[in-house]
Formats: sequence, structure tokens, C-alpha cells
Amino acid sequence: MSGETKDYPKGIASKTQKFDLWRNTCNGIVEASFASTCLLVAIRYFEASDTAKSLLASGGAIGFLFAPLFLILIGKSRMPVSKICSALMAFTAIFILISAISPSAWFYVICVLLGCILAVQVPSMMVHVYSNNYSPNEKGGRISGNLMLSSAAGGATALVIGLILDLDLGFFKLIAFGTFLICLGTAYFHLKIPSKPLESGSLGLLKNLLQATKDRLFLWMLSGLMLTGIGVMLTIPIRVEYLVNPAYGLNFSNTMVLCITMVVPLVTDVGSTPIWGRAYDKFNLAYVRTFAGIFFLLGLFLFFQSKSLPLLCLASALIGTGVGGGTMVWTLWVTKVAPKGSESTYMSLHLFFTGMRGLPAPFLGYWILTNLGPSAVSWGSAILITLGCLVFIRLASDKRLIPNYL
Repeated sequence: MSGETKDYPKGIASKTQKFDLWRNTCNGIVEASFASTCLLVAIRYFEASDTAKSLLASGGAIGFLFAPLFLILIGKSRMPVSKICSALMAFTAIFILISAISPSAWFYVICVLLGCILAVQVPSMMVHVYSNNYSPNEKGGRISGNLMLSSAAGGATALVIGLILDLDLGFFKLIAFGTFLICLGTAYFHLKIPSKPLESGSLGLLKNLLQATKDRLFLWMLSGLMLTGIGVMLTIPIRVEYLVNPAYGLNFSNTMVLCITMVVPLVTDVGSTPIWGRAYDKFNLAYVRTFAGIFFLLGLFLFFQSKSLPLLCLASALIGTGVGGGTMVWTLWVTKVAPKGSESTYMSLHLFFTGMRGLPAPFLGYWILTNLGPSAVSWGSAILITLGCLVFIRLASDKRLIPNYL
């Protein structure tokens, strides 16, 4: 790690890393609970429609669309960012708790959607914290360990949840109550992280869009992420559908589904995260994101071409490795590209476009799966990811993507 500087006091960085570690651990459990429980419960307990399942899978994307509006409102509040994040997670916990008493599929979907909308506002706030509390050449190293622990906690959570749901799907209510408590823990640890209020110059969405069109690198990065993001996100809900629907000849148990879609990817995510963290700090950002895309491409293509358990696990391992790099870049790339003090503004627009691609992606994925079959999903995903990687390679010569450029 780099030493103390005037702009980045070592004590602040250490305290941030310490409590962010606890926050990420709790958050990993909450995210794994969402990802493990929601689609399985919607499909097998409530027998939800494809529309309801697609909306459920789009919950985070819908929340991302509100990121610029949240940024404007939060910028005017003058509250420290950590307090705002804590409040968002506390309200998320409440919606998780309410979901436990859902009498119908749509009530359940709405509760989960509202919780997702609030929870996904946190990343744009945390990038402000990281930019203020960590020096530029240590972000990847400091954050990688926290992301590792988050993924490890998530993998263990997914396995336990799968075993519980195999006993009785109705136990999702107890899982929701436990997730509620852990989510409150996330809110508490947010309060312990040093932070400042957002700078008052937060821009509106139109001005953000105009600013992006003037920043050609930012616009091209968003374009590459749009292509790779759609390629990955259209597969997220239908990976579960592919494994549980007897029509595709698999019909695995809940535990096995979560092992394939959650545990195996999280293990390789954890194992690869230190490498990705070092790569983020030491190598060209465009190449780091391209290599992450290649792992996604190989894993997703193999997944929907496979019927055997070993090949499905191998595919998921490749996907998890891609997630390790993709999450690292997704979380931090704007800190390399954005002018000092504009990180949250850039991040809010990044989240908005994440929502733009994430909202239609599950619907597109279900349409391809039901009308063209699993093989078409793999080809469609591969083509989009390849195009996105070509965009990143084209950008590699930009000096802002070179390590240690200030």
C-alpha cells in the first residue's frame, strides 16, 4: 500500500478499509440471499409469470435508472455519504422483511423491487468515499480483499439457502427475516465509514448526458459496457430457468441449482479477485476489462451448450472469474476516467446506463430462450460480448486508462 499523503491520510484509509470489510461481508450475505432466493421462490413457490420473473431480475436495473435523480436529491441534503448509505440499507431491510408475508407473486415481486431500487443506489455513493479516502494507486488492492470476503460470505450463504429451500420452500420467510437482520448490520457498518457530503455541484441528467458526449472516452467506455453488459445480463435469470425447467432436460434440485449458479462462481470470484485487484492497479484498464469479458464469453457460451454437471460447473467457474474482474472494473473505472470531484456524477450516469441495459435484458433473454432455445442464448451473448471487447481494445491507447496516470 502507498504511504500517507496530505490528500489521503493513512488513518482514514485504514479505518475505511476496516469497516468496509465488515460492510462488504454483510452485503455479500444480503446480495446472495436476494440472488439465491428471489427467482427460485418466484418460479417454484409462487409460479410467477415470465413477466413477473423478468421484472424481478430487472430490479437492480430499474434502481440504476433512478441513480441521477438520487444524486441530485442527495447532493442537496448535505448529509455525509455514509449516513445516506446507511438509511438506504435500513429501508431496504424493511422491504425484505415485508416480503416475508407476501400473499401473492406480485406482492413479493414489488417488495423485492423496492428493496433493490434502494440498495443499488449505494455504489454511486461509495465511489465518492473511495475517491476521497484512498489514493489512486491503492484502490484495487484495498478493495479486492473486501470483495473477496463478500463473495466468500455470499457463496456460503447460497449453499445454506439451497439446503434450507430443499427442505421446504416456505422457509423463504425465515430466510427473509435473517436477511433483514444482516441488512441492518450493513446499515450499521456504513455509519462507521468516514465520509463527506457530496459536492453541491451535482448535475441534472440532461447536463450529465451533455457532459458525457463531450468526454469521448467516457462515452466509448459506456458503449463497450452497454454491449458486454447486455450480453451478460440477458443470461442472469434464464440460467436458473435453464436448470430448473424440465422442458430443457435438467430439473436440478434447489441446492444443486444454487451450487451451479452461485457457489461455484463465487469460489472462482474469490480466488481471482486479488489477481484482478493487482491488474487494475498495474495494467491498462481497457485490457483488464477485455480479459474479464473473455472469461464471461467462454463461460456463458459453454453454459447454454452443456447438459452435464461437470461442464456446467466449469462454465460457472469461468463466469465467476469474469465476475471477479467485471465487478472490480464496474466499481472503480470511473475513478480513472472522471475529473477529480466528478466521480459521483460520472458514476450516477454509469449506473443509469447500467439500468438502461439491465431493464430489457431479462425480457430479451426469456424471449430468446423460449422462442429460439438455449443454444441461441449462448450465441447471442457471445456476439454482444465480443463487440464490447473490441470497443475496449480500441480505447487502450487513451492515457487515462494507463496505470498511475494522474
